[in-house]
Amino acid sequence: MKQHDKVSIRPQVTMLSVLKFLEYETWFALAEFVDNAIASYLKYEKDLITIQGDDFRLTISIEINEPENKITVRDNAAGINEEDYPRAFRAAEIPPDNSGLSEFGMGMKSAACWFADEWCVTTTALGENIEKKVCFDMKKIFEDKLEELDVETQLCKKNYHYTIIELLNVNRMPRRRGIGKVKDHLKSIYREFLRKGVLILKVDGEELTFTEPKILKVPRYDEPKGAPILWKKDISFPIEDGLSVHGYVAIREKASTSEAGFALFRRGRVIEGSFDNGFRPDFIFGNPNSFRYQRVFGELHLEGFDVSFTKKGIQWDENLDVFLRLLKDDISSKTFPLLQQAEQYRVRATENEYKAAKKVLDETVDDLEKKAPKALADVVNTAPKVPEPEHTELTKTEKTLNREFEIRFNKVNWKVLIELSYDPSLKELIEVGDSFIKEKSKDESMRQIGIRLSLTHPFMVEFAGVDSSKIEPILRIAAALGLSEVIAKGSGVKTQGEVRRNFNDLISNLSKQE
Repeated sequence: MKQHDKVSIRPQVTMLSVLKFLEYETWFALAEFVDNAIASYLKYEKDLITIQGDDFRLTISIEINEPENKITVRDNAAGINEEDYPRAFRAAEIPPDNSGLSEFGMGMKSAACWFADEWCVTTTALGENIEKKVCFDMKKIFEDKLEELDVETQLCKKNYHYTIIELLNVNRMPRRRGIGKVKDHLKSIYREFLRKGVLILKVDGEELTFTEPKILKVPRYDEPKGAPILWKKDISFPIEDGLSVHGYVAIREKASTSEAGFALFRRGRVIEGSFDNGFRPDFIFGNPNSFRYQRVFGELHLEGFDVSFTKKGIQWDENLDVFLRLLKDDISSKTFPLLQQAEQYRVRATENEYKAAKKVLDETVDDLEKKAPKALADVVNTAPKVPEPEHTELTKTEKTLNREFEIRFNKVNWKVLIELSYDPSLKELIEVGDSFIKEKSKDESMRQIGIRLSLTHPFMVEFAGVDSSKIEPILRIAAALGLSEVIAKGSGVKTQGEVRRNFNDLISNLSKQE
């Protein structure tokens, strides 16, 4: 049988009115509910396992219902017990034990008010036989200056334990790609609990798992024939009394502009540096075009530091500079020059990467071979006399993948060479060569055209890497640019290569490393 009671929300009711204006991201706001559930689980872990068995795991489910404009967060932690219930709904009521993830007495209230003006909390605590439900209507609370809210109660079994938070008529509903980003950030923020196996975290029924980045294992950059080294260094040092850091710093096997950087932990969860928002101070990482900016990553657990009450950032005070200097010294030693390795190392194509690049090359050339004659004819509506061009050739190198094809255009046979280069000594992103040779079987000349794209150019390293889906469109652009240059030369343009040369200079300057 349902009954009604009251819960006080005094004396900070007016404080609730400003919570909707907090600077949250969606994942940080949802993380407040997750933090509360984890804190409840850790506090009553032994009791929960005693009742549910050794295989019990904390399960938190976030359901984002776009059609109904509603978000529901469910957990099977210990619930909100009778003793804590009055405090749980008063803003800024700090819990007696604030050494865990629930420390400011603001999380649930601030996040719920940020999302919606209407929200409900249903809970039953471990060992109690009462389920309680309270609903907040923020507009009504402010208009009527309410200081107490009705609590709907009903009997339930003693071994029930859960909390359900319902956010209604949500003002900040994540949609489409936003939901994917929420998942990526949450599994990054709670990776430590996920990898330990104490937490099952679901979003719209999908169980989130954290994928560990692969760590580079190669010889030192200045000893290319030396033994391979796993480029990971454990970190542990004091900063000052009561403040310390431990964890690791490493080099990613595959460069990533978005996913490199440090994740800063406190009390087991990421505070700064989740997913694509890595903590990357210039003092260590240099500018965004540097190789170390794309490769260095790590997990650093900070002990003794405070955080903002929204848990979006570490309160560094004057300790940030000290921390960064100590950290940089630790990863720049002569015996283990991790930073220098990240900056100087250049990718050498593995067998799989070689196959991927060759596949891109083959598909592009096959397509060009079919389409180039008509495409060229469409560009050159007339057939101007082709003058004897200045003799140019591609710089010689053996570090390439290449394919040739032949076409006949403007009464001249063309042999077109398309190359993907992995020679780091070649500094231009795109090279074009154009020359004539005598055909052995015919009494006429054949035009030889070479078009090369450098896979080791900083632009390609940063934006394409070894991802064939990114290399292919750039290769097609390079081929089109090269053929356009040849057409211009055949039309009598004497400075046809200036655009490409200026382009190469600009793209190199824009991609320069620090």
